[in-house]
Amino acid sequence: MVLLVEGVFVIAIFVLCQKKEGKIRQASSVDDIVRHKKVKFLDNNFLALPNHKNILTELINKNIKCQFNQGLDIRLIDPENSELLSRLNYLGEYIFAFDDYLYLKIIEKKIDLMRWRKPFNFKFFVYCHPDMELSNICKRIEWLKHKKILPYVMRNIVCWDSALNEFYIDLAAYSNQPNVFKKMSFIEFLKKRHTNNDRISSSENLYYENI
Repeated sequence: MVLLVEGVFVIAIFVLCQKKEGKIRQASSVDDIVRHKKVKFLDNNFLALPNHKNILTELINKNIKCQFNQGLDIRLIDPENSELLSRLNYLGEYIFAFDDYLYLKIIEKKIDLMRWRKPFNFKFFVYCHPDMELSNICKRIEWLKHKKILPYVMRNIVCWDSALNEFYIDLAAYSNQPNVFKKMSFIEFLKKRHTNNDRISSSENLYYENI
C-alpha cells in the first residue's frame, strides 16, 4: 500500500490536518511509487488534486490494477473523471462516502454521471453517531439498497455506549456483509441472526419506523 497524494478528505478538519500535511499537493509520481501489479492508494482526497485526471490517464495507459482505498469524494465527480474512472483496471468496489442524508441530492446527481456502474460495484461509507436521527441513518441504508450500492456502516466509538448499541451492531452486521446485504432484507437477516424475538422486534421496529 502506498501514498500518492497528501491532503485532506473532510473539509471540516482541513485546518487541523493542514498543520501536519499542508495544502493538498502531489507527493510522488506514479513511476516513483508503483512497484507491484496491484496498488491500493491511501490518499485523503485524490480527486481534489488539480492534475488527478492526468494521473488517472497514466494509470489507465499503464494498465495498473488499483484501488483508492480511503474513498473518493463523490462531490468532485464530473463527466471527464467519471469516464476515466470507468476505464481503470480497478480492484473491488469504487468507494465513496455518504456521511449525512442531507447529501442525497448531490449524490443522486453525481451517480447519474456514472451510468457505467454495475450493481453493487460501488460502496459508500455510512457514518453513524448517536446524535444523528435514526431516520438519517436508516434512510441512507435503504436508499443504497434500492440503488444496488453496498454500504459500509462506520460507527463512532460512542455508539458502543449508546442505549441503541444492539441496534447499531445489528445494522452494521447486516450492512457490512455484501453477500448478506445483496440477498436479503434487514428483517430476514435478523431472523437468521437471532432466536430472541424481543431482539428481532426491537431492531426491526427501529429500522422500519425510520425509513
